[in-house]
Order: sequence, then C-alpha cells, then structure tokens
Amino acid sequence: MTQTLFVDKISGTFADPLLAYGLAVVVQNVLERTTERGQPSVRLSDHGAYYRLDCTPALDDARLAAMTGPYVPAVSIRTRKNAADLPPDLPPQAVVDYEVERDKRAEFFEIRKNLPKDAQVALARGEDHPALAALHGQEPHPDWDIFRAINPSALTGYNKLMTRWWAIQKALPEVLALLRDLFAQTPNDLDAATAAWKKLDKAHGWGIKPETTAAQIYNPSRGKGQNRAKSDKLTMGNVKGFWLLEWLKAVGFYHAALTKQLRGVKDRKTYVLAPAEIDLGESDKIMHAFRGRMARAETAIRSDVLASIRYAQAMLDFTRQREGASLKARLLKRKQPRRVVSGFYSAFYKNLGQSVATMNLAFIGLPGWIRVGGEGDIEDALNVLAEHESIVRQFDESHSDAYNLLLLYRDFLSGNDLWPFFDFTTAYSSYLISQRERPGGHARQFSEENLRRLIVNVEPKLSKILETPGFQNIAYAIRQSTVVAQYRKQQNDRRYDVRYGLGLELARKANYPAEFIAALSDFLHKYNAENAQVMENRPGPYRRSIQTSDIDDIVALVDEYGAPLICNLLVAYGYARSPRAPEPAESGAETEEQASD
Repeated sequence: MTQTLFVDKISGTFADPLLAYGLAVVVQNVLERTTERGQPSVRLSDHGAYYRLDCTPALDDARLAAMTGPYVPAVSIRTRKNAADLPPDLPPQAVVDYEVERDKRAEFFEIRKNLPKDAQVALARGEDHPALAALHGQEPHPDWDIFRAINPSALTGYNKLMTRWWAIQKALPEVLALLRDLFAQTPNDLDAATAAWKKLDKAHGWGIKPETTAAQIYNPSRGKGQNRAKSDKLTMGNVKGFWLLEWLKAVGFYHAALTKQLRGVKDRKTYVLAPAEIDLGESDKIMHAFRGRMARAETAIRSDVLASIRYAQAMLDFTRQREGASLKARLLKRKQPRRVVSGFYSAFYKNLGQSVATMNLAFIGLPGWIRVGGEGDIEDALNVLAEHESIVRQFDESHSDAYNLLLLYRDFLSGNDLWPFFDFTTAYSSYLISQRERPGGHARQFSEENLRRLIVNVEPKLSKILETPGFQNIAYAIRQSTVVAQYRKQQNDRRYDVRYGLGLELARKANYPAEFIAALSDFLHKYNAENAQVMENRPGPYRRSIQTSDIDDIVALVDEYGAPLICNLLVAYGYARSPRAPEPAESGAETEEQASD
C-alpha cells in the first residue's frame, strides 16, 4: 500500500508543479479505477524542497498490478500534416483534430459577433437571452488555448510523448509501478527509474529510449543552447529529460496551466498553479471557473494582475458552493487563500514566427491582504477583489500613465506590505482627477469601507488611526477639495476651488514631519477660509470646517506613527468614495450624499 508520494523540486520554475499535478492526475485516475467504494482523492501540498501527494485511500499495489488499459489522460493532436504519423489504432477519446477545433472556434466567434446588441450585453453580464441559444453546443474546446500553444513549435515533441504512452498500454501496470517507485521517496531516485525503464523496454521490445527533449512549453528555463553541466566544449543542443517525467508535465499542463496569447500581439503568457495545500478535485473545479474568467486576451501586466485577482475570486466563490464545504473549512482555519494556492509561476514567451523564446520567468502570488476568518469575511473579500478588479480594468497599458500605475499595483498585489499600495494610491490620486477632468472622462474610486478592510487586514493596529476623529475629518476635507469639488464644477457649481495635485503635494513633504504638518496646515487654513467666504456669500448647505482639535489629533498621530504613514493614509482616504449615508455635520453643513463624488 502506498499512501504518500513525493515530487522533488528541480528547476524552480513551473516545470515542478506541472510534474506534481501530472502525477496527481494519474494517481487519482488509478484510484478511481481500482477503488470499489467512496470517492478517492489526492491532496497536493508544498513542503519546500518537494511537493507531497497524499492519497485517500492508499494506492493498493495488488489492484494496481491488475489494472488494464487503455488509459490515456492526455490527447494526441492531429493536423493535416501529421495525421499519417499518428498510430492508426488511437481511440477517438485519445486524439483531437486541430483544424476541426480551430474552425469550430472561428464559427463560434462569428455567431457571437452577429448576435443582437442586447444579447451581447446579456452574455457579457452572464444573463439569459433567447438569442444566446444559437451558441449552445458551439463553444470552443475548453483546452483550445493549450492546443494553440503546442502547435506548431512543440507539436512534434508533444505527440511523440503521447504516442510513446500509447505504445506501452499492454504493460500499463508495470509502467505505473515504475512511477510509484520513483516517487515513493525523496530525493527521487531518477537513476534507478531510468535503469528500470531500460530493463522494461528491453523486455517488451518497444525501442523507446529513456531520454527525450525537455520542451520549453513546460520547461521554460530549458531552451536550446549552451546547456552543458560541465564546460568542456561548446555544442548547441536541446536539454534532455526522462520521457515519463516529460509526459507527466504534459498531462499536468491540462490541469494546472493557463496559457493565453496577449492582446494585440502574438506573444504568449503561461501561468501555472503553485499549490500550497489543495485537493486535485477542488483544484480542477476552481481552475475551470478561473479559465472562464480569463477568457479574453489581456495585455502583459494587466494579465498578471487579473490572473491573481480572478483566481482568488474563483476560489472564494467555490467555497460558497456545497462541493466547496471542505475547502471552506480549511480556508477559514488558515485565514488566507494563498495558504491553499500560493499563486502562479509565469513565463513570457516572445513570438519569433515558427518558434518562441522565453523572455521572462516570474512568480505572482495571490493577494496577501485577503483574510477570511468567518463566513462574512468571504463576502467582504469578494467585494474588495471586485472593486480592485474594476479599477485595474480601466487602465490602458499602451498609455504611459496607466502602464506605470499597473506596475505599481502589481508590486503591491502579491505582497503583504502597505507601502507599495500607498505608492499606487498616491499616483492614482492624480490619475483620478485628470481622467475626470476630460470631457466624458471617468475613473473609479476605492471605497472607504473596502480600503479599511484592506489596511486593517495587513496591519490591524492601524485601525486606531482610521477611527481617530481628526483623521476622518481631515480626510473629509481633502475629499471635499478634490473629487467632490471637481464633481460640483462639472455640475456648474463653482463655489469651491478644485485643489489639483493636492495628494502629490502632501506626499512630497511626507518624509519631513515639520514640512508635512506645515503643508497640511496651509491647506486646512485655505480650506476653512474658503468655507467662511462661501458662508458669507451663498446659501447653504455648507462643507464642514476643520477644528483645532482635528489638527491636534493629526499632530499626535504623526508623533506616534510617523509622517509618511499618516500622509499616505490621508491621501488614500481623501480620494476614496465615502458611504452614501449622511455624516454627522454642523448645522447647515452639506452631507456626502448631497454632494455626490
């Protein structure tokens, strides 16, 4: 009986989790074929130097020896050019016709393009519409993006792996036993597995060498070039790997990878899950929902950001379903989605015509600022993520200001540090005002409620600052002098001046407490003077004025927490959208509901 398997991390790239997922798929399928009762499961967990697979129930060696084929967890890809080269006895479920799927996909998008406008709107919103019946049964193959990534540059090597696996079907239990023995301990004894394969190959007369090319599509760091471990000569060649491991990576690609061509170019990005602790069945369902959310092509940086946000959304949505109850219990115990899935290994591939070149390898974590300790926290987290997604989606990466904002946001996204977020919110304050100044321009605001959730999740002690009356009142004054004053101006109400660049002006002084207090005091003096002038010349309602006690509060907070933190929090809150409920106000003072932002 085998309860636990181990997959060593070798490359530090997504080749490692692909191998772990491929093995998990095979073990899960074997358990389903050899277990008489219950629903088998395989749980993947990250243990630093290796991934561990826990099998429930244990893998029965006797039942494994009796397992019969055919067993084909990944398909061969047939094209007009290679059809004659594929084994003629491949069953229909073991092969996919590339041209057929390509044409089916083209037809689907042609039908969708010709739908009535209201039907297209309903489709985008996930709503029903009678005209959408024309799309039923016409959907593209769910793995089309993978087929497109493989063909043409990796197709020959990929099909070679699939046809090799088909050739060993008569000795399936022996090959599966070889894999079991390879991963039964850590470190994995690859030399012993290679020797065992040579004996097996000789006994059955397959003529399959143990080594094959390690394709870059699932080995992003192993491209053709000068790759000799010992620098004794210069030769240009491919990196080799044990073919069964390469086959497992190809199988894992269908379960753990999202690969998409980027918008407006032929370059490609691939994302592969990095499991922390998750069952394969749960992972497959979340991944299916995630791929649906990422159906549209995106630009490079925005793709990274949306991948992290949308996978977290898909995971949290899954926990609200009946089949996600077990995951929800574990998630509420661990508090953070990134303790279920750490994030994604990613690779950027530059298109070179008939081939691609790996240009960048990176890791994108799930949002570290999401915390879920109870049922209500899941809904709150989804609200925060939805707000951040709506803000990110408005950035056009082809414009330098939006490009820089996306870079700042991506720096913050995966971490558990507020300072990169403050860099973003300070820069975003100017973007927000400038976009709204344009005719018909619009830019979304963060909400105070969701800002508070984010900030307190990262640093609970900062709730004291956010609850201080002086902080709240001065953030109100900043908001009234920027986004609210700008709104009034657009409504032809020019009683209050718009303080353009106020956020950046305060941020420039933040590293010097005396200068920051002086700049803030100067702004508040002009703010109160403007309020007094309006009260003399115009009827109410009026803005609230700042009291000396408010300034005393800020000075005390600066002394305790430092000027940079207080400044950044004021700017973030000052440019945020406040709740629509009326605020406590002076007699005749205008409420936030009356002066919409």
